[in-house]
Amino acid sequence: MRKNLIKIIRFGLRIHSLFHFIEFVSAVYEEAYITASIAFIASIIEIIASYLIPNEHVHIKPFISKVHEKCDD
Repeated sequence: MRKNLIKIIRFGLRIHSLFHFIEFVSAVYEEAYITASIAFIASIIEIIASYLIPNEHVHIKPFISKVHEKCDD
């Protein structure tokens, strides 16, 4: 279940970054360069995030999550 969820999230991030790239091209075409740079940065961040989603075990906490490779608890 968890592996499938991570695959779906990765796929979703990549699709969403594609929309940001389309937004970037549209903004450049409209000569909205500030919007274009924001869309480009968002696209790059999401592509990188889709590859860097951790394979570690994560304990979700309200403020700071704990991330480690194995759960000793």
